[in-house]
Amino acid sequence: PPWLSCSMSTRTTLFLAAIASLASASSAFVLPTSSPSTTAAAPLRASRKQIEAIKEKANAENSIMETTFKGGIGSNADEEAAKIAAKIRSVKDLGWTAPAKRRGSTRPRHRAYGGSGELPIQLKANYDETAENCVEKWLTQEEFNSLTRTSGPAADTVFVALAKGAAYAERDYCEKLLAEWRPDGRTFDEAKFLASVKKGRAELIAGWAFITSLNAFFASSIVFPTNPLAKALENFIGSIQGQL
Repeated sequence: PPWLSCSMSTRTTLFLAAIASLASASSAFVLPTSSPSTTAAAPLRASRKQIEAIKEKANAENSIMETTFKGGIGSNADEEAAKIAAKIRSVKDLGWTAPAKRRGSTRPRHRAYGGSGELPIQLKANYDETAENCVEKWLTQEEFNSLTRTSGPAADTVFVALAKGAAYAERDYCEKLLAEWRPDGRTFDEAKFLASVKKGRAELIAGWAFITSLNAFFASSIVFPTNPLAKALENFIGSIQGQL
């Protein structure tokens, strides 16, 4: 997208302006009150149409979560996953057989922020493996499953350790992890592996929790536009914009 080519300060301004626009737009949903001299103010409540729209959105999100990568959470597959990880001795087992290339400036996006729909770097336009300054490719989950001949929760558990919350794993981080899993260079340390799984799952959960909370907040701002949090956010963003 065009905004990705902007500077960090420009991205920040655009992001804040977008949130401010959403928060300000919510005031359009304030229900009119009658004159104090004739009738008491009408109680603030969401319309049936607004409630149904929020229910539909929630159902859609639940459906997405059912098919979303979970990193083996709740599967009790850690023991089987450890056996898979123990067979990975170097990044060559993960498809990186050539000498290491430089690390690019682009990082794989978190799954909650569109990472699952993003193409791996090697499938993006202008990627040329023969170029002198070509960046290192990313490991996809499909390639990982194929190389390790595994699938299911156990494979997902290993992959979440390698990729954390992102949809793809990077060579330099995988090399670092594999070295941690074999502190002496030979013996696989299951405790170290499980620690990396825990870290990867925590990052995966944190990303989804943030985006879900953000969606819930804006939904509540539409239904209840006068809630203190929405007004506080609007004022806070306005003060920041005034300083930019």
